[in-house]
Amino acid sequence: EAAGQWQRAIGVLQLMREDGEIPNLYCLNAAISACEKGGAWVEALELYESIRSQRKSSIKTNFITVNSLLIALDKASQVELAESIYQEAVRDKIISPWVRRYDNDGTYRRMMDLHKFSAPMAKIAVRGYLESLLNRKKKAIRGDTIFIVGKGKGSEGKPVLLPTILQLLNEEIGVDAKVDDNNVGRIRV
Repeated sequence: EAAGQWQRAIGVLQLMREDGEIPNLYCLNAAISACEKGGAWVEALELYESIRSQRKSSIKTNFITVNSLLIALDKASQVELAESIYQEAVRDKIISPWVRRYDNDGTYRRMMDLHKFSAPMAKIAVRGYLESLLNRKKKAIRGDTIFIVGKGKGSEGKPVLLPTILQLLNEEIGVDAKVDDNNVGRIRV
């Protein structure tokens, strides 16, 4: 996977299959990640689809599979395809962005937890949610929407999700989003 050696990773998978071995999900995820790093989004998509097409196999896509593919698709500006794959992963319960947490006032409420998502996956989740709000028919929205982005402890150097999601909400989408005064790992809309 290092240095995006996607051709080599795919070659190893082919050799394994020729030798009668079935690559496990760890090997397949590493190859998808290598494709992502090497800009080979078509090959990453083909690997993903090959896993999904093996219905009788014990190997199933997981969060890492989807996340690596979404990063590859984001780098290639394949927005609609990425959104479709994200929705499919949510529907298949591979990704579950919604959690219930206590808010600052002590109420137990639903929040979108993005703090383990890559920036591309988080942006797709937020856009999809806001789009679903626009498609609602006269249903009132109660209270703020809260996006959990984390405090950046898992990021190298500085936080990634907080500025990415704030920029998406405030500048690209044009909604009033602010960092929660009582929890810097949350954004309120």
